[in-house]
Amino acid sequence: MSTLSEIESAIEQLSPQDQQELRDWLLTRDKGRKPILEKLRSLAGKARHLPADLAANHDHYLHGATKRT
Repeated sequence: MSTLSEIESAIEQLSPQDQQELRDWLLTRDKGRKPILEKLRSLAGKARHLPADLAANHDHYLHGATKRT
């Protein structure tokens, strides 16, 4: 049984009132939250003291791979 099927089955077993509460919660939980791209944009330019070649050599700095030139 897939995860989606398991979730659907669990929801079907809820009382109608609990199903409605779940629906309401799902519809309102994201209100007032910033979209992820907006959050990421707010971080742009915040990092300081990074190597000038970080974009080209991120694998080196993260995983120890050989540096690119």
